[in-house]
Amino acid sequence: MEHWIKDKVAIVTGGASGIGQAIACEAAKHGALVVIVDINDQGAQNTLDLIKKNSGVGTYCHTNVTINTDIEKMIKVASALGPIKYLANSAGLQTYGTAETTSEETWDQTMDVNLKSMFLVGQQVIPQIRKNGGGGIVNISSLQGLRCQKNVLAYATSKGAAIALTRSMGVDHAAEGISVNCICPGSVDTPMLRYGAGQHGNADEVIKEWGSHHPIGRIGSPSEIAKTAMFLWSPDSNFMVGHSVVVDGGLGSIIL
Repeated sequence: MEHWIKDKVAIVTGGASGIGQAIACEAAKHGALVVIVDINDQGAQNTLDLIKKNSGVGTYCHTNVTINTDIEKMIKVASALGPIKYLANSAGLQTYGTAETTSEETWDQTMDVNLKSMFLVGQQVIPQIRKNGGGGIVNISSLQGLRCQKNVLAYATSKGAAIALTRSMGVDHAAEGISVNCICPGSVDTPMLRYGAGQHGNADEVIKEWGSHHPIGRIGSPSEIAKTAMFLWSPDSNFMVGHSVVVDGGLGSIIL
């Protein structure tokens, strides 16, 4: 039986690395026409190479997802490939600081990349999905939108707001056949996580230590998050509206 995503356009923001790259590759594996959206040209090319190595179809559109005119150009590129049906908002930025140490510039940048981009991209993609008979949107939030470590004020706030944005989008567009949900990953082995681990010492050693805090005994892989995204895009999740799916190896279920 033909896969439900085959020959449908799937837009993946932040597709140059980490979770976004994994979602792009997973979608392409099942026959989607993938549009990689990022500002990291080399990383996006790496994602394209991975897709093509597995006989998938993808294209890259250099896009600043905080700028409407860039998003308009991306929509044109995506529409030229075929019917836009799916969107993964996975562009993200990790920042550190407390209420005292976070600068206004850092606050604004974090909110722009982690939150405003989901609104701006969704604003332009939702009419396309509606026109094409419905589809799905997955926003990548974080376990830190629900729980919080120290020194991540702006990041945690942006991820909590992304959960609220998802809930609102889901309620607004469910009757139009547009499924909107979000994923709250725990620690996942991405360049962003490795950057954070490197702030505490040897990245490999720190990641191993972090993994030991998860009941499952390890951190997650981007492909595990990507498979969850496929489920949330799929017809199997049609009755889920505006939900936050926690994929964290049990980390959020224990008291540390």
